[in-house]
Amino acid sequence: MARKKVKENLQNEIKNMFFLFSENLLRITTNRETSLKKKDFEQLLKIVVDNLSFVHSGSVLWLDKDGTYFYLAVYNHDYGILKNIKFTPKEMVMRRFKHAYVIKRRSVDLIKELARKLNEDEELIQQKAQSIDNIKAFISIPIRSQRKVVGFFNLDTCEHENIFEEVEFQSVAEAMGNLLSTVVEKFELIEAIKAKNAEIDRVNLFDKLTYLPNLKNIAIYFDKYSEITKRIPVKLYIMLLDVKEFEKINKVYGYEFGDDLLVKLSKVITKSCRKSDVVGRTNSDEFVVLTLSKENPLALMKRLEEKISNFSSKLGISLEVQISIAEYGTDGKDLNTLISKAQEKLYQNRVFAAY
Repeated sequence: MARKKVKENLQNEIKNMFFLFSENLLRITTNRETSLKKKDFEQLLKIVVDNLSFVHSGSVLWLDKDGTYFYLAVYNHDYGILKNIKFTPKEMVMRRFKHAYVIKRRSVDLIKELARKLNEDEELIQQKAQSIDNIKAFISIPIRSQRKVVGFFNLDTCEHENIFEEVEFQSVAEAMGNLLSTVVEKFELIEAIKAKNAEIDRVNLFDKLTYLPNLKNIAIYFDKYSEITKRIPVKLYIMLLDVKEFEKINKVYGYEFGDDLLVKLSKVITKSCRKSDVVGRTNSDEFVVLTLSKENPLALMKRLEEKISNFSSKLGISLEVQISIAEYGTDGKDLNTLISKAQEKLYQNRVFAAY
């Protein structure tokens, strides 16, 4: 009867622990989107050890970038001893479909293994790591994500080696492993989605044909460059380059030729500018250059005209690119106004050339 009562009490401990364990995991997943950290695992280990009389310590092994496993967190162990230890996948007990492993002390000499890993004397390690030397058995719970074992949640007992089987703890350990795996996988998926969204946002800042910054991206640079003019004595200029009668080129030579022309022209413009200049494409036949200069960048304008003329000669077609300049502050203080002003100057130049 007394034995039955003891087992009943242990079962109640397990139920209470599992409730607290799952409640803590739920709180973590509800309140944030970042992956489980060292302090989270330390808290989870504390919940298990403090609420189960037959579990006395614990640890979490985690998969490193180099493919080895290291001690990420411990409870009732000296982290200073364990933090430098690593295990290769071959050293870990991993069966594809097994969700918990009970490992007996007699099947593995923990102190000898620890001494070998640290390259130290066994007696010295035994003195330093008394909590490890007292372990009779431990249950190792694999944590999986995307069918890959990314960690192990280990719980140690100093009582006797068969305690986990006697209290039927394996099924609870499996449930804990499933919860941990679900949480870890959720956070990994969140990180993957964030990375993909960041990649999409980055792609959306560039012209899909020339890979130059598009108007949205140019606006970001414009804000930064306009702030610079407030700190140092330079002026910000917007240079607009318009490929005259570009639609006619497409009709005569074909759209593939027109696309290839724009790609090559974008490289000519970029190579003609300084590294500090921002070259972008605003629409099918217009490019824009943001440049900081102490005076009107006529030298840059002349260099662009010369390089584009040479490019046109090599290409063997009559390519005319008109250029106009708008000055920040004088012609406007926002990007759209300055581009409109530069377009207006292009139109005025065309009218003047017609006369």
